[in-house]
This record gives sequence, C-alpha cells and structure tokens, in this order.
Amino acid sequence: MNQLIIKRAAIFSLILGAVLGLLALFPSIIGFSIFTAGFLASIIIILYMKKNEKHLGIIDNEQGAILGGIIGFFSGIGFFASFSPMVCILRLIFKQKYYSYAIPDIITEAFWLFIIIVIMVSIIFAMTNSATGMGTAFLLNKIEEKPKDYDAPLDIKIED
Repeated sequence: MNQLIIKRAAIFSLILGAVLGLLALFPSIIGFSIFTAGFLASIIIILYMKKNEKHLGIIDNEQGAILGGIIGFFSGIGFFASFSPMVCILRLIFKQKYYSYAIPDIITEAFWLFIIIVIMVSIIFAMTNSATGMGTAFLLNKIEEKPKDYDAPLDIKIED
C-alpha cells in the first residue's frame, strides 16, 4: 500500500474524529458519535476515498484491514483531541450544569492516565475498524468490476 494513501486516510480520519468529537458535546448525540468512531469510521473513509477512484484504487482484504486499523486509531485520536478540550471549556463556562465525564479532573490530577486511556481506546477503535474495513474491502471486491489485465500486486520482490 502506498504511503500517500495511508497519510490521506490518517488525515481524513483525524478530521472525521474531530467532527464526531464536536458533535459528541451534545449529550444526546454522544452515543451515536462514539459508535460511528468505533465501528463506522473505516466504512465512511474508505467509501469516501473510493469515490470517483480519486484517492484509492482496488484494495484486497488485507489492505482493507490495515487501512481500517489506521483509520480507527486516528479517528479515536481526533475524537479525543477535539472532545476533551471542549469539555474542559464547557465546564469552565457552565460550572456544574454540564456533565464533564471527569475529563477535566483526570487531566489536572493524572495526565499520564488520560494519555494511556486515549491510546487504549484508540487501539480498540483500530481493532474494530480493522474488521469493518476488511468487510468493506471484501464487499467492494464482490461489487466492483476489476479490469481484465488486473493482477493482484505483490509487495515482495524475488531476486535470484
């Protein structure tokens, strides 16, 4: 897989995670936002990248799983990068009327624990999005028509 594809997927997933993090500030939408970041982010990003063959060509199941894992990890990072500061700001503004999910307290008392929680949740998002990315690649391979001269590219070179 090309490094440019990976960088674009990471940037798109950071943007998607940040948007979902901002939407999660509304208490009624937080469940939908976490579900989308945890399970549907790879489907959304892969389908967006496949649109008009602009950013992504034909991928196999392994590449779909790798791409889904990258998308899941960076969407989790983007989610927390936008959600956590905004929760702290809203707690400063509304004092006790906004539920802050203990994020300001854990940032001030144990920042190292907050970093570990963000990384572990992002790894969980990566694993679940890896499975959904592989499923998306599988379904796209069944639906799309491959060119007649298409042969699955190998990443290894055999030299004697």
